[in-house]
Amino acid sequence: MGFQDDWVLRQIEIIARYVANLIFHKNKITYTFESSEMLSEMDQLHLVLDRLVKEERIGEAEDLLFENIRMTDKYIELATDFYSRLNNMTDRELETGNFSRDEVYEGYIDILTKLGVPVERFAQ
Repeated sequence: MGFQDDWVLRQIEIIARYVANLIFHKNKITYTFESSEMLSEMDQLHLVLDRLVKEERIGEAEDLLFENIRMTDKYIELATDFYSRLNNMTDRELETGNFSRDEVYEGYIDILTKLGVPVERFAQ
């Protein structure tokens, strides 16, 4: 991992902590299912995103995330969890899925901006 990739990785972690503190008053966000009895649309989307990432179809997963955008805190939780999980992947794992660390950063900033989360100071 080069210096640039390491910097981007840290920036994504900082943004995730910022969002967690700003919106949820927590230090970290991990997606939690809405109900233990029945899967909500958001829960189902989470499962599909997880499966696509495991199948190395990261771009398709990100497209699906953007196609299903919802202006809710639960969606912000889902998006932050998604990009945090991508950020925790190795560069090699991302490359296998035809994705880069820069794309993780850019996608996360883009979706947070669309959701109205003030992240202008993090934009490159």
